[in-house]
Amino acid sequence: MKFSQPGLYHVYNRGINKQPIFFSPEDYLHFKSLCQKYIASRCQIIAWCLMPNHFHFFINADEASLEPMIWGGNQMPALSNGFQLLQSSYAKSINYKGNRTGNLFQQKTKSKIIEDHSHAITAFWYLHQNAVKDGLVGNMWDWEHSSYLDYCGLRTNSLCNVTLGKLFLKLCETDFVKMDGIELKEEDINEIF
Repeated sequence: MKFSQPGLYHVYNRGINKQPIFFSPEDYLHFKSLCQKYIASRCQIIAWCLMPNHFHFFINADEASLEPMIWGGNQMPALSNGFQLLQSSYAKSINYKGNRTGNLFQQKTKSKIIEDHSHAITAFWYLHQNAVKDGLVGNMWDWEHSSYLDYCGLRTNSLCNVTLGKLFLKLCETDFVKMDGIELKEEDINEIF
């Protein structure tokens, strides 16, 4: 995964062969606690969504996020190291719990820099609409494994920085409610991947 400059990024990965990565409500909680430890300490999380077989983060990487560090004999940005630690720690716990071996995630986590406001808005709403689009729930507020409830003011102990997210995205409470059902264009979605 590439973090070449400070800025907003869409970061995502999925289970190997598109298989599930979350098997119980406790798995989602464990993953979030590892995110707090390995990701939130290295960047500002603007939005997030955990799906049964993949995850998305919309983050703001700063200079500290890009500080080089050595891990496993390789030099990489601190944020890349955080995502590697997140996934390897989580995979080890799932493998142990499920008496399984092997990879849980696809080999490479992807990151895409988001350089304009319209693509930032697309990334934000794409993450939050994901569970609805996949038919897991009927409404965004029914999916507890995303930052949507935080932006609605219905949860406060999240991974994301709602204040910073609203500032970057130029969202106020009334705009947020109005944009809730925003229809995303396929060409805009392609720009965030």
